[in-house]
Amino acid sequence: MNHPRAVAALTFECRLMRRALLCRGCFVSKILFLAGAGYMFGPWDLIPNRLPVIGYSDQAGFLLLGLLLARFFIPVECDIAVAGSDTVCAAGLGRLRAGLQSTFLVQWLALKRRLLRLARRIRQRDVQGLPSLLSARGKSGALFNLLGYRLWWRLRASRAPRHGDGAGLIVIGGSARSGTTLLRTMLGRHSMIASCPETTVFLKRISSPQAIAERLGWDAAEIEAWQRESRSQVEFITRFADAVRQTSGKPVWVEKTPKNVLRFGFVRRRFPQARIVHIVRDGRDVVCSLRRKPFAKIDSASWQGVHAARRCAVQWRDSVKAGLRFRGDALYHELRYEDLVHQPEATLRALLAFLGLPWDAAMLAPSPADGVDPYESRAAQPIFDSSIGRWRTDLSDEDRRATLLLIGPQLMDLGYQSGLVWDSGEPASIGAVPVQASA
Repeated sequence: MNHPRAVAALTFECRLMRRALLCRGCFVSKILFLAGAGYMFGPWDLIPNRLPVIGYSDQAGFLLLGLLLARFFIPVECDIAVAGSDTVCAAGLGRLRAGLQSTFLVQWLALKRRLLRLARRIRQRDVQGLPSLLSARGKSGALFNLLGYRLWWRLRASRAPRHGDGAGLIVIGGSARSGTTLLRTMLGRHSMIASCPETTVFLKRISSPQAIAERLGWDAAEIEAWQRESRSQVEFITRFADAVRQTSGKPVWVEKTPKNVLRFGFVRRRFPQARIVHIVRDGRDVVCSLRRKPFAKIDSASWQGVHAARRCAVQWRDSVKAGLRFRGDALYHELRYEDLVHQPEATLRALLAFLGLPWDAAMLAPSPADGVDPYESRAAQPIFDSSIGRWRTDLSDEDRRATLLLIGPQLMDLGYQSGLVWDSGEPASIGAVPVQASA
């Protein structure tokens, strides 16, 4: 490492903190700095792990804190002292320092949270001190427990393969409540396709080994060992896929997690031969179903309200947009939930042709042995269409207007033309263009 540059970076950190704490004014910087310092160094969590709208607050909140401190409260003389009269260079250094500051805060926060989790684990297991826990699995196990799987993989990524084979891999994604579980269950009845509940292994934040083991009936220690022995997420997914195929005795694995739709780009880059399947559903029906779930509520108030409808509509819109970006890709297949319900055989035949697999009539026969998600046992029952078009009765006029203003263009793009008028006959205005009902 270049020692003069390291010393300059450290000097900048010290001057930045001194200005934030000691200079006149800058009250916002002092409040943010003290709150951030209390959260990072204190034995408590001042901010919930997950906020209703923002998401994971540790990453978002402290990235914002770093940007605020570095961009708005950097002393001007720092840039002048380093860059002289070259204002362009000074601006570039300011951006570089902002990035370093925000990265430092985020990484330090991740390390701090790992230490807190280790402390909780020690108390729960009644272990005599931290050395006992760390020495149980050797130096590599101790470092893995300290860093967590994401930092662990990031440090070892340079020695890991950047791409996996992806052959025999099907990745299903779509908005929540769009029929992803039904599609995965029907594919799992095929004699050549292995299916299991959500594993989240393609997401940035993977479920804990304990949660995955509980869903699949596996050993959590073995899954954690795969994470520790892998050098990247690609290598971990490859190990996981091999275990699924070996356990089921089937050559193809279908992984269904709705948020996979946000990771289609990762799948296409890292697994060139993998097939991605995007299932879409009328966004208005999705709003009716999604807003009843606990995570859709704004607060403890009832799920009935235009605010909950708007939030669910935005979630559907963002998921659909992420999937539609891959239209035209040879390894991308899109299907509609309504077609799967009304014409299951034709829809599944088209999907199997895309996957290069033979037809299997067992896919249409419900079975009590279906490995469905614990919270979605209805996927093992015969197909029903009572939830199609439920928005006509479940959504109020106010909910319908608010929903169409947010997702009207996407509904038209997906072919959901019917119902884009109010019951009163007044056309729905999407943007500045009135939408007329289709014939």
